Amino acid sequence: MDFLYTLVILLFLGVSGFLVYLVLIQEPKQASSADLMGGAADLFSARGFTGGLYRLTVLLGVVFAGLALLIGLWPR
Repeated sequence: MDFLYTLVILLFLGVSGFLVYLVLIQEPKQASSADLMGGAADLFSARGFTGGLYRLTVLLGVVFAGLALLIGLWPR
């Protein structure tokens, strides 16, 4: 059981490091006039390579949160 806990911790560290890397390589969103008026119509409409990075970042964020919950609830 101790080996499995160590494996989950190592997986958590790997996912968190890769998540940080993905966030850092993404290009910042360019401000437009619609942003000044509060419009964010294209928030979830990323396309192409950027869209793939966005989806992978969201997926890894969900995996990160799930692993954090699993580690927090793991009986010691």
